[in-house]
Amino acid sequence: MPYDAYAGDRLLDAWLNLTSTLWNTRLVSSMSFHEAHVLGILLQHADDPTPMTATDLISRMHLLKSQMNKVLTTLESKGLITRTRAVQDRRHVHIRLTPEGEAAYRREHARVDAILHQLIDRIGADHALTVAEEINGITALLSEILTHADVHR
Repeated sequence: MPYDAYAGDRLLDAWLNLTSTLWNTRLVSSMSFHEAHVLGILLQHADDPTPMTATDLISRMHLLKSQMNKVLTTLESKGLITRTRAVQDRRHVHIRLTPEGEAAYRREHARVDAILHQLIDRIGADHALTVAEEINGITALLSEILTHADVHR
């Protein structure tokens, strides 16, 4: 299938419009976007038998190790997470959400949820699910392409 430059430009424009709208709007107020994202991931995986590590979070969020360490240090200083060394392999540090961290995330998420409620009221749940599925599929393909491409040429 030949490359369609117009389609590529439209996709990039839509992507930039969405991300800049989200980044330039303070959806959360008491913490940074990355802090809220970490708390959300930890909450999603709170019942997993193996706790999350910084490496797990780095791969999920595509942050540098130094960026993740800064986020985790801030969250720990606020009492929102704990970091404990694994007993079996001391190289691993397990990261867990504290009850205070869960409460803080849920407070912030309530604001985001109110916005999502308005959006879904306007576009419909079926359309929202279809768009979410498409975005996740595109993200997976893009991640695969970037993993195998030399993007620094």
